[in-house]
Amino acid sequence: MNKRTIIISIIAGLLAIGGGIVFYIQQTLTFAPLPTYNTSIMSGKPEGASCINKSRSTGIAIELIDLGADNVYLAGGSNPMTLEEWNNTTVRFPLMKNSERHILFDDTCLYRSPGIPEDCQGDDCAMFVEHYGHTWLVLSNIAGQGCFPDRNGCNSDVVAPGYVSITTIDKCQEMTFWGPTIYELVDNRGNRYVMHATDDGSPNVDGVHLPDGWSLAEVTISEPLILQPRGEGHCYYNIVRDSTLQSYHQYFFVDEVFPSDGK
Repeated sequence: MNKRTIIISIIAGLLAIGGGIVFYIQQTLTFAPLPTYNTSIMSGKPEGASCINKSRSTGIAIELIDLGADNVYLAGGSNPMTLEEWNNTTVRFPLMKNSERHILFDDTCLYRSPGIPEDCQGDDCAMFVEHYGHTWLVLSNIAGQGCFPDRNGCNSDVVAPGYVSITTIDKCQEMTFWGPTIYELVDNRGNRYVMHATDDGSPNVDGVHLPDGWSLAEVTISEPLILQPRGEGHCYYNIVRDSTLQSYHQYFFVDEVFPSDGK
């Protein structure tokens, strides 16, 4: 084999390896389409279930996204990462940092990690993993993702003005907004969503460019708003994110089946 043949063989091998890497990255970054489920079935906290992290929720969420497993991990367990450590940590693919979010709900009860049997008891309801020398609670699974009004406006966690991303997560969590003020998003079909996080802790109602027919307003509630997941055999929540990184949980469904033909 002469030198030219050897060089050509090496180049061809490198191109094949490079192509395989690119394909792996593309596949890893691509989430499944939105799952179909019955929105009328409440899959909320079983009677007597304990809460893994029962506490009033304030501050910044420290979360890792595992693009390989489509899971989200929350700093927790026996050795959680501090905010200072988080700010000084660089993560490696397929892990990535979830965008910094200041949470707005007032109370939460996470009663099991995704994939854990519904009849679990006590510590068996929580699953933990280790990354970067710290422990992380398996918080949720990303079941599917879409973009409205079309796929061109969403790229990873970046959403273009006039678009929203829609992500269905499998997360066995009850959430409570005490009020009296919430920030409510209403889509072009009458589905309703409550803002649960922003990037800086200050909700922006007037400066958001939403899709046609969508609206966002400050709303007064007379009693606490309690959210529970839906879907048979899962704990599904629909999460909407706008172009300013404000995030919302869907709590009112127009249709019995999601996604609907009209959305």
